[in-house]
Order: sequence, then structure tokens, then C-alpha cells
Amino acid sequence: MIIDLINKKYDGQISLNNPIVCEDNSIPELLREILQKTNGIQETMIHHKTGEKMEIGWIVYSYDEIIYATNYYKKEYGLSGTVFSDDGAGNPYYIFDDKIYEYDPIDNESYLKAESLDDFFA
Repeated sequence: MIIDLINKKYDGQISLNNPIVCEDNSIPELLREILQKTNGIQETMIHHKTGEKMEIGWIVYSYDEIIYATNYYKKEYGLSGTVFSDDGAGNPYYIFDDKIYEYDPIDNESYLKAESLDDFFA
């Protein structure tokens, strides 16, 4: 399962949220499956002084953030596809025709990152 791939890639430093019932067919099936197990996945780290586990960024956005980001990039940049995350520096990752792309808004260019979501997190 994709969550296992993500957990391995991030050495277990992830946080899962409460799942939701996602019947929104505008979202690719694999993302809907993830949301039905966890409403987003966040990267975590341990604070070096307190030992507290902290969430530091989204690996897979929550449903609300997916909808917001997808609508934003569609309206502002004409981006096709479903935005599900970003690179941490303002470039969104999105799914289009089951492939994963990174969009660079400065250059107005999309770059193929992986042939599938599984490959993206492998």
C-alpha cells in the first residue's frame, strides 16, 4: 500500500490523520483511497531539545487542501490535474493522467517526476 511506501521513504517520521469518506470523483482513485485511510499525511521530526514529535510539512495534503490547491492552480495558472502536495519551496506536485508532475510557477513549466504515485514515493 502507498502509505507503507511513504512510511519507509520517510523512515517512519510521518503522522496520519483521521480518515474521511471521500466520494469526490474529481480526485484520482488512489488519492481517494489514501484519504479514506488518512486525511493527509504529514512529515514529522523530533524536536532536538524537548524530544517532542512535531509536524513539519505535508507529504500528502488533506482533502480540503487538495481541493484548495487544485482550484488555485487551475484558476491562476490553468494547471490541469489534481494537486496533492508540494516540494516545500512553492512548487506543487500534481496528478494528471495517472502520472506525477511538478509545476514551476516561475517558469510556467511542468516536469514529469514519476509514472505513478507508487513510483513517486518508492
